[in-house]
Amino acid sequence: MRWWPFTLRGTGALTLAVVSFVVAGETGVVELMFFGVLMIMLVSASLASLWFRGAPTASPRRVVPDVSTTGKPTKVTITLRPPRRMLGRSAHWREAADPVFAGDLDGDLAWDGTEGSATISYSVTPTSRGTYSLGPLRVITEDPFGLARRAVRVLGAVSVRVAPAQVDVPALRGMTATAGGALHATHTQRGHGVDNLLARPYQPGDSMRRIHWRASAHHDGLMVRQEENESAPDAVVVLDLDRSRWGEGAADAPGKDPAFEAAVATTVSAVAQLSSDGYTVSVLDSDGTALHEPIEPGERVLLDAFAAQCATIVAGSGHSILDLPRAFARVGNGPIVMITGAVSEADIAALAPIGAHTTLPILLATGATPDALDRAGELGWRVQTIRVGPEMPGWWDDAREHDEARARRPKRAGR
Repeated sequence: MRWWPFTLRGTGALTLAVVSFVVAGETGVVELMFFGVLMIMLVSASLASLWFRGAPTASPRRVVPDVSTTGKPTKVTITLRPPRRMLGRSAHWREAADPVFAGDLDGDLAWDGTEGSATISYSVTPTSRGTYSLGPLRVITEDPFGLARRAVRVLGAVSVRVAPAQVDVPALRGMTATAGGALHATHTQRGHGVDNLLARPYQPGDSMRRIHWRASAHHDGLMVRQEENESAPDAVVVLDLDRSRWGEGAADAPGKDPAFEAAVATTVSAVAQLSSDGYTVSVLDSDGTALHEPIEPGERVLLDAFAAQCATIVAGSGHSILDLPRAFARVGNGPIVMITGAVSEADIAALAPIGAHTTLPILLATGATPDALDRAGELGWRVQTIRVGPEMPGWWDDAREHDEARARRPKRAGR
């Protein structure tokens, strides 16, 4: 019981004191009365020794990485300093946390001398994306006799952002190569020392993200990558945020709808894969609104920022798929990846004009009617089924199964 300030030993001492008072009253033995008073004084002194001394202090938590990832461990380190005139035995620490954090959140704490410190280090693994609370941290100390205890709150709660999990999608790399993506020769065939030849002096107005740090160190001045390295084929990833395509809870908070969670994780994975394949990736909502600034090839900082942004993204209203084709008026012929929930034939018809803007349209859906998938295939879309649930990283395997089933299905009349 958190509110009870006595240990099992202290509770036993109090019980013994009460029994002594009762027996002394029944038998008239004065010695038992004195024994009970002695127990009460001893327990009271133990409790007072805890409450009238200082509390431990702690440095702020060090959380690595700053933005956690679903399914990957996050390490937390805290340094504690004991109060002056530290008495008693080793203490115990306990960290509160939201249920999405899996891991050991308590342990023993041994002080390194009176003026020393103690370091707490533990790992937790978040099981769902979103923003969650970690803390408060409490240190539980006991008196030298082990009769009383005190739980002191030494650190408040902090918010930890959890990004969606990223999975490797090798089949996406192979398919995007057919659209002219692949890695540029300058990314795969650079020899030793060539980096310096692919940079020019920094000029006012150049993006700080284009700074070539190795060349800058070599020339003792800021250098930026040349323009030919900036020209990369374009790719577009569209995440359908229309709440009508998702289950209950998708518009309320992250982690409520498994299908939407699978779609968001697939979006982050596809963007990371396309970027590593040499594409400049634009991420759009289903109505054509940009969800993030374009991510250039290999821009790890922007990829991490996009993943962190996806930690809190939810579905909503006003995201009509009918507005999407207008966003592709000036888009090149790079791959277009459409990630959505349950689609119908009417949705496929609305997406038909997009096929004219790409040599590789890809439709990834968590659910759809067979007729809708067939119609998308007839219009040139590569149709994939996103697997929902713990096996979500294997969603690409469903693509082959669906393609084989669609190939065996007889053609419908009128198509």
